Amino acid sequence: MTDALESLNGLIVPLADQALLLPNVAVAELVGFRLSSEPENAPEWFLGWTTWRDQQVPVVDPYVLLGQQTDETGRQPRTLILNAIGERPGVHFIAMRVWSIPRSRKITRGEISAAEASVPYVLQSVRLGDEQQALCIPDLLSIEQTLDSAGLLRA
Repeated sequence: MTDALESLNGLIVPLADQALLLPNVAVAELVGFRLSSEPENAPEWFLGWTTWRDQQVPVVDPYVLLGQQTDETGRQPRTLILNAIGERPGVHFIAMRVWSIPRSRKITRGEISAAEASVPYVLQSVRLGDEQQALCIPDLLSIEQTLDSAGLLRA
């Protein structure tokens, strides 16, 4: 097999209870946190929109969305800009507010295994060879669909 089938470059995004695991290609950029407009009467997990590269990008709070405790002690929030995958016209990105800097990690096929059962907005919980806690692979398509269903993809 080729190296591309044996390994994946990923990002581990620390959260309070369980970190996210994302493929590098899912992430467009990490920028400072700033909302350009805030919503009225929106779900608690929806923070508003940020302007990034002249586009209004919806921002979700992964802590609330995934049912985790927020851990923001003494840290500056950041916006993790993610490539949208739902192929909706005019929607190219969604974003998450994070409180830690993601770290890069090369993941090989033999070191990853399924962990406990999935929860809403999580495709799979996994364990990596030397990581102490399980990681969750977020269901980005489901998050995007939920934003669309709530009418929150556009400001």
